[in-house]
Amino acid sequence: MPDTRPIKPTLPIRTEDQYHLMIDEVEDYAILMLDPNGIILNWNKGAQKIKGYEEHEIVGHHFRIFYRPEDREAGLPEELMGRAKVHGKAVHEGWRMKKNGTAFWGSIVITALHDSNGEIIGFSKVTRDLTERKQAEDRLLQYARQLEAQNQELQQFAYAAAHDLKEPLRKMQLYYSVILEHLDEPVSSEKNRLYLDRSVEAARRMQQLIDDILRFSRVAGSNENLEPVDLDKVWKDAEGEFRETIEQLHATVRKTRLPQVKGIPFQLRQLFVNLIGNSLKYRDESRPPRIDVTSSTVRLPEKADTWGGEWFERIDIRDNGIGFDPRQGEKIFNMFERLHGREKYVGTGIGLAICKKIMENNQGFIEATGTPGEGATFSCFFRKK
Repeated sequence: MPDTRPIKPTLPIRTEDQYHLMIDEVEDYAILMLDPNGIILNWNKGAQKIKGYEEHEIVGHHFRIFYRPEDREAGLPEELMGRAKVHGKAVHEGWRMKKNGTAFWGSIVITALHDSNGEIIGFSKVTRDLTERKQAEDRLLQYARQLEAQNQELQQFAYAAAHDLKEPLRKMQLYYSVILEHLDEPVSSEKNRLYLDRSVEAARRMQQLIDDILRFSRVAGSNENLEPVDLDKVWKDAEGEFRETIEQLHATVRKTRLPQVKGIPFQLRQLFVNLIGNSLKYRDESRPPRIDVTSSTVRLPEKADTWGGEWFERIDIRDNGIGFDPRQGEKIFNMFERLHGREKYVGTGIGLAICKKIMENNQGFIEATGTPGEGATFSCFFRKK
């Protein structure tokens, strides 16, 4: 029979000392004591590993030092301590700050400690660094959102593509049926030529639509690595494609120096080609076209969680064309969306959808503002690295 009698400890250490030694040596958890006001009383190896402070640097400070400025302003540390006083403990997850200023995702439990009379004499605080888990969850959430957006986009794409491809086919069938019906009749060659010309135009429009769909699919499926891109050079290359059109329309293009960003060069060239072409297409016939291109660095705190940073390089492409209703600023980027009639402005309605997809591929976003009769502005935001 095995000996089940308890083994006496071989080290002459009191139970209380053993407990404190165990706490001090734990490295995966920051375990500390707070006084009733939230002042830090002790520091273990886990706290030093997770938060970066040496014991002599942090003992005596209030534990709010671990919280982001916005959380301190909102009173989150005091709220958690108050919750522990009322309910015995407070559990919370959120971003915390290390000594070097970097953030980590901490899971914390604050427990109220009582004396024999039930009075609160302090708190224990246990923190675990779950940054890797948080990043993995965020990646999964982002993937799920992208998948949902792609599914919606696919539904919209399938419906609109089927609708738009039917229209030129219907016209081709109509014109050819008219010609066939009158083969045995003396129909003028001018009428036949008219019907054939319209059929050719319908076929040309279908070909353009198919080419644009293929172009969009190539952009949508691109996940190339980003590299340094001189936007000034890319703009000059894109503008060169419209040199003759700009001269014929007596258009003016004014541009300030553009920055370098991280991106996919050929896609950013396509972005500028589409935006220049859009400005020239939707020009106001009563005045020569003008395109102004400016850049600035902007801070957008509300975008930090989505884009992993709050500083962006902003490129504005502003024109003096026919503009659009500002309420259509988001709708304008939808697949096959046309704010103006096809009779006057030819196109497939895919160009701006491609611009939106290109900006997403290049870890940025695009916005549009417009005023009817005055012009439109397309703003491209590239995250600063």
